[in-house]
Formats: sequence, structure tokens, C-alpha cells
Amino acid sequence: MILFLPLGAAIGWCGWRRGWSALAPALLSLAVETAQLWIPGRDASLGDVVFNSTGAVLGFAVARSAGWWLRPGRATRRLLMLGALAGVIAVFGATGVLFQPDLPRTVYWGQWTAQLGRFEWYRGRVVRAAVGGVELPDGRLANSDSVRTLLLARAPLVIDARAGPPVSGLAPLFSIADGGAREIVLLGPDRSGLVVRYRTRAVAAWLANPALRADGALAGIEPGQPLNVTLRADGHGWCLVVDGRAHCGLGFTLGRGWAMIDFPAPLPTWFRASLDELWLACLLLPLGFWLTGRRAGAAAVIAAGAGLWLVPASLGLMPTPPAEWAAAAAGLALGLALRRNAEAPAPPK
Repeated sequence: MILFLPLGAAIGWCGWRRGWSALAPALLSLAVETAQLWIPGRDASLGDVVFNSTGAVLGFAVARSAGWWLRPGRATRRLLMLGALAGVIAVFGATGVLFQPDLPRTVYWGQWTAQLGRFEWYRGRVVRAAVGGVELPDGRLANSDSVRTLLLARAPLVIDARAGPPVSGLAPLFSIADGGAREIVLLGPDRSGLVVRYRTRAVAAWLANPALRADGALAGIEPGQPLNVTLRADGHGWCLVVDGRAHCGLGFTLGRGWAMIDFPAPLPTWFRASLDELWLACLLLPLGFWLTGRRAGAAAVIAAGAGLWLVPASLGLMPTPPAEWAAAAAGLALGLALRRNAEAPAPPK
């Protein structure tokens, strides 16, 4: 939907008829999906055609109604400001809820360096795995309910292994899946980094499942070397301890909400952080654009700031870091600047 919004807006601004706002993007999307029938590693989806077309129609509507939302009256601007604030708070709340673990009550299976097909195979060897002192053998877990309870309680996960050769992509060292082949927990190397994934509510909602990554955690570890990995809770985040070296501060913030839409892997740490900040700036920009009234506008800004502070604390996310606070403020400021530009009278010809 987001990808095709600009196309729909362009169709609206070019003066095309309303019917083309859905028909042209649908034909384009259908052609792309048809081509994917012959592209290795890609799957055609009728759902993609529907959502692409829907995004284009929304973009068309935004373009055709530009006069209404670019220069609204005072009463309309107040309504738009309240709508933008409600949207920001709703996205914050949804981010916190969707990043919470969603571990089904089923039979679990421990997997030691499993060959799962969609991942690389790690040619190391697991010697022992345990969570909260409960052993996790390679195979069916007789105590799945207890393991689930310990995972939800964020008990320490300990893996003793022998290191394998370096890998060029994500390769499971240890994982837990259920009988429906649903991934519950995965811990494994990806190049010189170490990746942790656990099933979240985002996955249950058919969204992407972002990973936590400790870049460079496996740097300098030779094949055959003893390898001890411990994943333990650290406030609302996690610490990965690799052979005594702690990599802490791993967790999700409000800015990482974009990753539930799509999480291309792997991305450099600085680039992921930049996307986090850009996401928050974009969320706050409409609120800044429609801010109106000294008291009402100040109250809206305070409410958005309260969301940045209270939502992570109440829903188990990492506290909003200073860079994301600054990005949110920049989004508000940019929105204000764009509004002033939109309201400026046109220069005489």
C-alpha cells in the first residue's frame, strides 16, 4: 500500500480520470506478480495486487483532496491535528503490543544446528542447551509448557557449543519450533554477528519478524573453539554474552516499528538506527503540519511526548533513546515549516 501511494498521487495530480486510479496500478501490479511466476525465489500473490491497488486509490484520494488538507480552515485544522495525534498514539500503542512475544501452547521441539532449508547450515556442534536450568534436548521437548513459561518469564537461555566455520547468512545454532513448524525462538550466527529472533504478535498478524542483532559478537572465534552463548534479560531489553563478552542494549524501541512492515537483513547498525529515526520523524510530521492554537497545539505536543515516554515503559519496549526524541522533534519542526510554506502567498507573476 505504501509503495503504490505515490503512483496514485501522481495519477491524481496529472488529472487522470478516477477509474484509472485503480485500473492502471492494478494492471501494473498484475504484470509484476505474473513476472514473479518465472523469477526464482519469488512468489506471485493476488493479495499484493489488491493491496497495491488500494494504496494507489488512497494516493489518488490524497492528491485530489490536497486543497482541503493543505490549507484547511481553523476548525478543520483542529480536527486534522487531533486525528494526526490519535494516529501517532495508535501507532505507538500498536508497536508496543505487536512486539510482545506470542508463544503458542503447543508441543515444542529443540533444534540443534538444524538444516531448515531457508537458512544456511551452521557446521558447528551444540553440546548443551538450557533455559532457566531446564535442559533443551535436540528433539521433542517433554516439558513444553514449562519451557514456554520460562521463555515468557525471560529466563536465561544458555548454549554450550563448538564453533563452526563462518557463514555468509543467518544459520541457526539453536532454535525451538512447534509441531506446525512455527519458529518460537532462534539464535544463530550471521557473518560475524549473532542474531536472536522470537515469535512476536507481529508474526501472528502476518507482519515481518525483526531480529535482534549483536554485530561482531563472533569476531575472532575460530572453528572448533568452545563457544558459550547466554541470552539474558536486561531491563526491557536483552544481553547476549559470548564467551564472557557482553553485548547489551538489544531490544525494540518505538522507532523500530517500521521493521514490522519489512525487515531486509542484514542492515548496518547505523542504517537501522537511521531508519528508526526517520520512521518517528515521518510519524510526527503530519502533527506538526496541522498544529493549531497555542494551548491545543502545546497539549498535542505534550501528549505525543508522553506517548514516547509512557508507551515503552508500559508495554515492555526499550526506552526511547535521545536520537529518536530528536528525530520526533525534527519531524514536528519540519511539519511546521512545510505548513508555513504552504500558507505563504504565491509570488506575483
